[in-house]
Amino acid sequence: MGRYSGIPELLEQFMDENEADERWVTVHDLRDRFDLTRYHCNIVSGFLRRLKFRTFGQFQFIVVKIEWAPGVNPSDPKIYRYLVQRKFRLPQKNSLNEIME
Repeated sequence: MGRYSGIPELLEQFMDENEADERWVTVHDLRDRFDLTRYHCNIVSGFLRRLKFRTFGQFQFIVVKIEWAPGVNPSDPKIYRYLVQRKFRLPQKNSLNEIME
């Protein structure tokens, strides 16, 4: 987890601030909000891509879709946007409680 240290918390804070269970996010959005360096942008991008293809422990968000958003000019850098969505977990039944009822 050292590689992504702090990034999951920033993404969770960003989603909570916007009161969103699902939202399109770009690395630039997170960079502007949290005043991240270019070095951190690479880490954020890697983390978001990881959330697309596998989970990250008990982290409550996943990336459902990644899209390339073309720039205005052909020389503009590629910008990817990530559809971040909260994972909904069904409450687990405790077998001991079922027996006692």
